[in-house]
Amino acid sequence: MPRPPRGYLNLYQTHEAPCPYLPGRREKKIFTMLERETAGPLATLLTASGFRRNQGMFYRQNCADCAACLAVRLKVPDFTPDRQMRRALKRNEDLVFEIIPAKASQSLYAVFRDYLAARHSDGGMAEMFYGEFTQMVEDYPDDTRLLVCRAGEEVMGAMLFDDLADGASAVYSFFRPEEDKRSLGTWMILKLIEYTAATKRPHLYLGFWIRQSRKMAYKAKFQPLQVLVDRQWVDFEKAQDAEREILAARAAEDSAEKEA
Repeated sequence: MPRPPRGYLNLYQTHEAPCPYLPGRREKKIFTMLERETAGPLATLLTASGFRRNQGMFYRQNCADCAACLAVRLKVPDFTPDRQMRRALKRNEDLVFEIIPAKASQSLYAVFRDYLAARHSDGGMAEMFYGEFTQMVEDYPDDTRLLVCRAGEEVMGAMLFDDLADGASAVYSFFRPEEDKRSLGTWMILKLIEYTAATKRPHLYLGFWIRQSRKMAYKAKFQPLQVLVDRQWVDFEKAQDAEREILAARAAEDSAEKEA
């Protein structure tokens, strides 16, 4: 897979900071900011190159001694829900979903705050004000949308996602924590798969997957997954040595740049 074209991007690197995923480790990111004039084609290219999005910033981990964060995507045409997923669909037959423009509202914010208080009370987003929530949802120069699920008029959850040329990319999801038995996170991913398949696009990007993280274990249940290894998407079951291969590729790149 080709690298994002440097002629169109300014790439920056962060200082090292404590890793938010794995205790005792340090993280470093490379990132770029997209403008409205170039966001469309570059958003697809960057996502397919392993970058994630936070508002208008695209980033990926570039840690010196760690490659635990693996970009993963689902091959939508080949997906079949497993038994637990079928149960989640059955359990939520009373819900409806709609795809709407990414626009913040007080009803969405209320669910978002309850979700963070129950699931991520110690995280950096826990004290996010409504204005910051609005920026998270709306501050993006390209085609981003909300998948909103409801029981009647009541908002049960939502997923922010980007519409890309080759599929969809899940950005962030939240739901009513008291409805935990419904498996709403799984249900929303299934509905996003349904939407992506209906628009005849092949990929659903699920962000980073970390083998050692229990919070990310659910992503491996959606198969067939692909993992990005040294700028190539490979099948999940063939990527057991992905971390080692990524570190070896980075070391080779660093050596080549020094020699140049």
